[in-house]
Amino acid sequence: MADSASPSTPNNLYSGSCEILHVDGQSYTSLKQARTQNRIMSSCFHSLDATLRPRGLALKYVAQGQETYWVQGKRHQITGGAYLLVNETIPSVDTVIKDANTWSVCVDIDVALVNEVLQQTVNPNDLDAYRSLSTFLLTPELFIREAAAGKKLQQLLNSYIPLAMQPSQEIPAVELLYDLTALLLQEQLSVASPYYKLQTAKSSTRKELYRRLLQGRELLEDSLFREVSVQQVAEECCLSEFRFYRLFKQCFGVSPYQYLHALRIEKSLQLRQQGLEWTEIAFQLNFTDGAAFSKAFKKVKGVSPSKFVL
Repeated sequence: MADSASPSTPNNLYSGSCEILHVDGQSYTSLKQARTQNRIMSSCFHSLDATLRPRGLALKYVAQGQETYWVQGKRHQITGGAYLLVNETIPSVDTVIKDANTWSVCVDIDVALVNEVLQQTVNPNDLDAYRSLSTFLLTPELFIREAAAGKKLQQLLNSYIPLAMQPSQEIPAVELLYDLTALLLQEQLSVASPYYKLQTAKSSTRKELYRRLLQGRELLEDSLFREVSVQQVAEECCLSEFRFYRLFKQCFGVSPYQYLHALRIEKSLQLRQQGLEWTEIAFQLNFTDGAAFSKAFKKVKGVSPSKFVL
C-alpha cells in the first residue's frame, strides 16, 4: 500500500517488475512513493500516523504488533498474524501505530495480475481465460476485508521481512509476488467465487446484484437475536423475495433461511461456552421453543445440543 498519484488502469497486461524494500521511521518519507506497479515493502515502526492511497490490490500484514486502519469510516484493528485487504476503489486509508514496535509487510499487486491469477484459480481448465480478463475486482464490495492469514501465507509473508531488509538477486522480487498472489487468492477463493456464480449478461449488473446480496447477508448476520423474514431482507435490498432467494442461493450455495440458521447455531456454541443453558440460548436466538432449536442444531451439527462436545 503506497501513496500514488493515480489508480492503475486495468488491462490484460500486467507489469513484470516488482520492487522490494524495507522502511522505518527515518526512511519512510523518502521511500513511500512506489516506483513500480507491484511492490513488496516490509516495515518497522514504533509510531505512525499516515494517509495512504491503495494501488491495485493492497495487502497490509502485521507480523508483530498492532496497526489500526480506517477504511470508509470503519475501524480495522490488525494484530500479529492478520491482514487487511483493500483495493484501489478506496481513495484513501488512514493508518495509525501508537507506541508499539510493529513489524509488517505491505504489498501492492497490479490489478491485471490479480485478475489473471483469480481467473486461473476459479477456472483452472480454461486455457484462454487470460484473453478476456474482466475488471470485476474494482468493485468496492470485493476484497475489502480483514482476515487471519493461514499458516502457509504467514510463513511466506514473514520470510519477506529479512529479504526486504537485505534484497537478494537470487530470487527475483516478481517471483516472490507471484507466489504470494497465488496463495493469497487461494485463501480468498471463498470470497471471490460467489461473485463468479452470479449468472448475468453484464458485469455492471453482476456488480450491483452482488452489492445487494452482500447487503442482504449483512442484514441476516445482524438478525441473530431478533425475528426477521426473508421478505423483509429482500425488500431492504430492493429485490423480490423470490429473486433474492434464488440469487442468494446461487451466490452463496445455501438459502437465506439456511444461512441464518447456521449462523445462529454457531452463535449458540459461543453462548454455551459463556456458561448459558441451552434453553436460554434457544430463547435468545429467537427459536420458538427448545424442540425447534434442538432440531435445527442437529440438522447443522449432526447431533443434539446435549450430545455435542465443545
